[in-house]
Amino acid sequence: MLMQGMRRAGLLGGAAHWRRAGLLEGATYWRKHTAADSVRLYSSWRDKVNKGNPWLSNKKKKGKDSVVADLPKSELVYGLASAKAAICQGRRTIHGAYVQSETAGDLSRDRLKEIVALAAEHDIPVVERSKDILDTSINGASHQGVILKVSAYDAQRVTNISRVEADSYQVTTATEQTIRQPRRRFPLWVYCCALQDTHNFGSIIRSALFFGADAIVVPAYGAVKPTSTVSKVSSGAMECIDVYRVSDHEKLLDRVLNNGWSIVCATTSRAGSGQQHSVDSLPRLNAPTILVIGNEGSGIPDDVASLSSMNVHIPARAELPSYIDSLNAGVAAGIILSAIKFEGE
Repeated sequence: MLMQGMRRAGLLGGAAHWRRAGLLEGATYWRKHTAADSVRLYSSWRDKVNKGNPWLSNKKKKGKDSVVADLPKSELVYGLASAKAAICQGRRTIHGAYVQSETAGDLSRDRLKEIVALAAEHDIPVVERSKDILDTSINGASHQGVILKVSAYDAQRVTNISRVEADSYQVTTATEQTIRQPRRRFPLWVYCCALQDTHNFGSIIRSALFFGADAIVVPAYGAVKPTSTVSKVSSGAMECIDVYRVSDHEKLLDRVLNNGWSIVCATTSRAGSGQQHSVDSLPRLNAPTILVIGNEGSGIPDDVASLSSMNVHIPARAELPSYIDSLNAGVAAGIILSAIKFEGE
């Protein structure tokens, strides 16, 4: 019954659903339309969209769908800020851009033209689609008139982070080792431990990028992932920062402690043991740091809390009901990140 209800609501569509929405073309389609055609397509394809698109077909094809074969790991990034960040950062392969054909509501036509121009600069084909088609493709989410078809976000599985030497450190993943330089005096990472809400996650990523964090880590299973929704909520910040996965957080955190890192856990004033600090009196840190943000309901698990070098809480400014003792995870992370300062800064 649940599956049937979701399908009727348009929330459980497969390849046929996306083809009807006009957002399922393969690599052959995109090769036919180069970036040189983008501006022309942007201004002249409205009639084709309204009268029936020649590349859309309700006929069933035999064999495997061409898009599944050509673009097996693609997704849709939507919203002006996310689209601009994805294009400018160049971290993902961008197969094409869809822009809204008609002006409606508070749609910023000038900002859409900026996206089209950027797409042309980066050899990305642009196609117009009606607002209804764009709405359908992402189940009514706010796309602000632009959707990109991009490669899936590649969140590498991190296994170790080295000691900092000569203002650089090494990150080891399941497939490679990379040398990084911290954005601040010391490296600052954020571990979202069992976080569930995509809006909290997007908010944390945006704050982390703004306050100089180097990377984000999430559990490999049972927690939020770097999705298109998260990219939109983060206003494109997710496209500008590395998000890693971890399979065994206790092992990783134990390794970084041995490599001279500090672990700072965001807690309530009554939680945990070890050093307790209010965000108002947080001392300057003198080591590379991982800030841990816990689950929205259960907080930070015991195996992580036991490794904490320091616990930090945000004091309330007035009396609260007994059943409210903390802030939204995204808000709390932003406040703590703004308070973290390193020696020498």
